Amino acid sequence: MKNFESLYLMVFVLVGMTLNAQITFNACNPIIENQDYTFNLKTVDATGRNVFETDPVTGDQDCGGIGVCEMQVAWNDAMSRWEIFADDGNGTFANTYVLYYNTEASAPNPPSLVLGTWEENIAVTASLCTDGISTLSGDVQDTTLGILDNALADQIMVYPNPATNALNIRTSGITLLEVEIIDINGRTMFKEMADFERLDVSRLSRGIYFAKMLTPYSRVTKKIVIK
Repeated sequence: MKNFESLYLMVFVLVGMTLNAQITFNACNPIIENQDYTFNLKTVDATGRNVFETDPVTGDQDCGGIGVCEMQVAWNDAMSRWEIFADDGNGTFANTYVLYYNTEASAPNPPSLVLGTWEENIAVTASLCTDGISTLSGDVQDTTLGILDNALADQIMVYPNPATNALNIRTSGITLLEVEIIDINGRTMFKEMADFERLDVSRLSRGIYFAKMLTPYSRVTKKIVIK
């Protein structure tokens, strides 16, 4: 029975890895050109985090300033950060060049553009990535809520959602220090540090945004829709 359960678990994991496990990425056009790259889930590392890789990796996909466009998104446990890095051209990922990194310890998937901060690794990019990351979507995480964070999130109400002109925020004994409204590309639309109960969102275009609310204990992120 034990062997059967182990086999069942392995099959379940392998099947799960093949379903909807992709990340779309577009960034640093001067170096890796203006195109969308698709990262597919390849494996799970020792920390339980997913490793995504462009397909196929053949060592001959020429592009831009780095020579090749074969990349991975993976957690670097030694550095305690997520990294987006490119292969040196031989298709083995034995030697890599880190393009971006993010110290947000999300799991099992890497953070989106609204979770943590994706920093350009200027030691490699030589500050050429002024356009930043324009697309990082798919199997990425917008929030990393633990038990405490979930309790905090339950005590913060954001309504109406969808909203048109104003967004109301109500808390149950939680002090808000800051509210930041961010679009799906990680750009800050505006930041409020005083009047949190009613935010004027009439200036925002229709679409999906995120309200990042800083408390004395943690940061809570909630998705909002402007119609």
